[in-house]
Amino acid sequence: MPLIFILASCNNKSAQKKLDIENAQQAIALTRIVGIGKITPENDIIQLSSPVNGIVQKIYKKENDEVNIGTVILELDHELEDAKIVQLRTEVNTQSAQIKVDAASVGEFDAKASNATMQLQRLQKLLSNNAETQQAVDDETTNLKVLNFNVKRLEDIMAVSKSKLKETQATLNTAQVERDQKIITSPIAGRILELTVLIGGSVSIPQSFGQITPKGKTIAICEIDESNAGKVFVGQKGWIRNVGSADTLSTGTVYFAASFLKKKSLFTDQSGEKEDRRVRTIKMMLDDPNQLLLNARVECVLDIANQLKK
Repeated sequence: MPLIFILASCNNKSAQKKLDIENAQQAIALTRIVGIGKITPENDIIQLSSPVNGIVQKIYKKENDEVNIGTVILELDHELEDAKIVQLRTEVNTQSAQIKVDAASVGEFDAKASNATMQLQRLQKLLSNNAETQQAVDDETTNLKVLNFNVKRLEDIMAVSKSKLKETQATLNTAQVERDQKIITSPIAGRILELTVLIGGSVSIPQSFGQITPKGKTIAICEIDESNAGKVFVGQKGWIRNVGSADTLSTGTVYFAASFLKKKSLFTDQSGEKEDRRVRTIKMMLDDPNQLLLNARVECVLDIANQLKK
């Protein structure tokens, strides 16, 4: 009998201990909200792409390098564009020289026309005094008309030369833009996360060749199940941890809570999940994100103990 009593007493204590643990876990669960999330830059991750197709000639930056706006990341082959620019610059110089020649010719005939005008005026004066013949006046009048015609013709030629120069300069500007598009620069200040190209490899317009994270803070973006969505508010304290772990990776504060529910969008490849389940998206500013890996899957835990006390 005493042995049976001892065994029964031990079983009762074990059952009570198990019950106490379960009650404690339930009590803790009632003061916390847990959601699934991921670590991401505050301004998201930007996909790097090229505005033109081409073959990679040089790579100036590597993964984890810091860059500023305009920092050259890589360079595509632009030998043809360079040759075209050289050709067009030569044409610009030739056409500019031609315009100077045209202007000199206009000046020459304009001076002759001015002299012919003065000569005609003198002849007309002499004719009025019967000191010159009408034929001489008529000949000088014809000469002046020819000179004025040549001035106008040369001015038209110079205008055409100027027009051609403008067209060539515009073509040169276009060629320079096309060449500059082969030099890929950073659109933002940040840090390169990934580059998927090698020298000699190809880059095409619709495809990304890398990822860059803008300068800024690191956050956790999480999805809270609709059953607890109403318990979330901006300014709420919480922390993040690895999925299935009790260790805190970083504490944080909710600074954004969506005003509507939507379908799950984070890690929607989970097996057995309910596609019709709705979630509320929140964003948590992290206090100590330095050791966290971007895109890491985490659990976001929110403390609602103070809400329950109220």
